[in-house]
Amino acid sequence: MANPNGGTSALVTGLRRYYSLATGPGAFVGDLVSDNLDNRTSFYANELSHPRTISPKTFTYDDFYIQAMRLRSMADFGISTIVPTDVLATAEQKAEVYFYRGMALILLGENFSTFPITENGPLVPAATAFQEAVSSLKTALGFTTQNAMRLNCRVALARAYRMLGDKTNAAAEANAAKAVTGFSTYVFYAQYEATNQATVYQAMAGRTTNDIQPLPRLDFLDPKYTTTSTSVPGLKAEEVDLILAEIALANNDLAGAKTAMKAAITTARSRATTTWNDRDSRLNRPNDPAMTVKADANAPPVSGLIQRRGGTSVVTVYPISFTNQTTAMIDALTSKSDHIHTLYLLRQHIFFLEGRRMSDLGIRLPVPQRQIDGNKNVAEGSPAATVVVPDYIPPTDEMRYFTIAGTVVTIKWDMNRVIAQNINRISPLGITP
Repeated sequence: MANPNGGTSALVTGLRRYYSLATGPGAFVGDLVSDNLDNRTSFYANELSHPRTISPKTFTYDDFYIQAMRLRSMADFGISTIVPTDVLATAEQKAEVYFYRGMALILLGENFSTFPITENGPLVPAATAFQEAVSSLKTALGFTTQNAMRLNCRVALARAYRMLGDKTNAAAEANAAKAVTGFSTYVFYAQYEATNQATVYQAMAGRTTNDIQPLPRLDFLDPKYTTTSTSVPGLKAEEVDLILAEIALANNDLAGAKTAMKAAITTARSRATTTWNDRDSRLNRPNDPAMTVKADANAPPVSGLIQRRGGTSVVTVYPISFTNQTTAMIDALTSKSDHIHTLYLLRQHIFFLEGRRMSDLGIRLPVPQRQIDGNKNVAEGSPAATVVVPDYIPPTDEMRYFTIAGTVVTIKWDMNRVIAQNINRISPLGITP
């Protein structure tokens, strides 16, 4: 660059933009390829509702991969070329560059099993991406003196260490995050505006056709984003306590898991709310607050999960987090299986429309066709180009099935119960049933 001084400032602006461009579609796709959402008749790829049919040629999800790769590539270019020659680069700007590199690698590692992390480079497993993320986040932490960036790095490190199955370091980073001033209300967002809208907003609230619907047991959480400028959470305090709860369960510490889950619930239920006139009449779907919902045929009916919609109906909106679970419900848990079930229910509620559910179910996407065509290291039919769908995932699109009998809605599959039954294959922290 002819005049590199000041280039880091522009780089940081670009990284913030690409993080938002990656998070918008990622938050949508990660929920659509799960039990969270039902794609009724939209133009979004129907294969995403039938995960075993997903291929590199499936559209809709490729933008997430491309934008996450661009975020990583821009951060790499900045680290190798811009920052070293920019005498005006501040320590905080350097921290932000390394932080976004770490976040790009986390997004890729959580959602894809194998992929390159250099331009047209060799394939690496997700674990390598998480290790690289840890390295970048530690570097960022070394540069910053600001509590906001310290929280970003600590929470992201706990998340990366969780995915690596490293209980010791995940706990250390989680507890370090809790010690930083401002933790109790902490949220890190991807930012949006009218000219740069989040895909997840466009799909769930911006479209008048209302053809993407939540599972009825999640109806009370929808919509989460109601304006073109609504921010999408990428990291938040609740995740720290959910990680600590998972570590406790891996250590067979049910009391510790209770304490951590109650802390996450307290934070989630204290988050700000707003209201919205939801004109979606929920045709052929539950739309009566008097209706109850059963998580599966053997579960008890639960009230308070369905909101009235259509016409002038106003619904409560939870743009950061919420759950219908209470601390009293946690105190009443007895078996380890029920603790696991509730932990993943909390993750489902608290991370709703943040793109985390697909990963929690153990599903991983193939790299898109564009990557195969442009990189000789990626072959058709290779593990990188093949969707990963564990055998405990129900056939076709059955995760979304439900029936209505009178005022009772019954979900066919309680996927949190399925998770609890297969937890030794799901939790990266080594929980046993």
